[in-house]
Amino acid sequence: MTAPDISFVILEYFSLEELKKCISSLRKSAGSLGYEIVVSSNSVYNRNKQEVIIKDFDDVKWVFNEKNGGFACGMNCGMDRANGRYLAIVNSDSSLITGLAEMISFMDEHEEVGVIGPQIVDNDGLLQDSCRPYLNVPRFLRRQLKRVILRDKNLYEKNFDYSRVQSVDWVIGAFLVARRQAYKLTNGFDPEYFMYAEDLDWCTRIREKGFEIIYFPRMKVLYRGTRHARSLNKYTWMFVRSHVRYWKKFGFFSGYPERMRTREY
Repeated sequence: MTAPDISFVILEYFSLEELKKCISSLRKSAGSLGYEIVVSSNSVYNRNKQEVIIKDFDDVKWVFNEKNGGFACGMNCGMDRANGRYLAIVNSDSSLITGLAEMISFMDEHEEVGVIGPQIVDNDGLLQDSCRPYLNVPRFLRRQLKRVILRDKNLYEKNFDYSRVQSVDWVIGAFLVARRQAYKLTNGFDPEYFMYAEDLDWCTRIREKGFEIIYFPRMKVLYRGTRHARSLNKYTWMFVRSHVRYWKKFGFFSGYPERMRTREY
């Protein structure tokens, strides 16, 4: 059996209505590409509920996890079941606006690309800062100051052309496409991250394996995510702990793997 071009791996957490909209957009965006949809559920539904869900989503491959182990663990469980040449990490509250074929063709033509991320906009069509430089301690503190104190909704990078395909340090995990070889060499996300920074960590480890991370604005995705960590609550401390884990692994201030800054795409 020939492997599909792409496996869409979606993490579901009590989000079945959002999931229907997300899946509908994936099917439209896939076009002539061969694809499969894998949903990894962290909702811990009982057996009766699982049977109802399988009937409602009869063309979806379901993975019902025995516990909510967080985003990284749940996504890994889904990727373990995926067969595609490429693996698309998809948040259930994301919708694809444009077709996927050009992005996949780009990856086919550039074997050095391990991860690629689209341009992301919010419900109002506002461009999101979905590709970012490595988040060391000083940059982390500046971002939080702007976001929490100054109430900046978007933290765009100065002198960065968000309309150009280019190498970046990392792309956020709301939607990204990874090469299967990059997944195999890194074993996916680090499951020790329950939430936050797992996408930053994965992109860093993929680049350590010699791959590039690419921002690809020719494709556009709508992402309706919320930012729980903006107010002081349990998510804030989870957010901080995740970044501390990242810094312990890769450096608090510097030492991150370099990108191909001079490569033109």
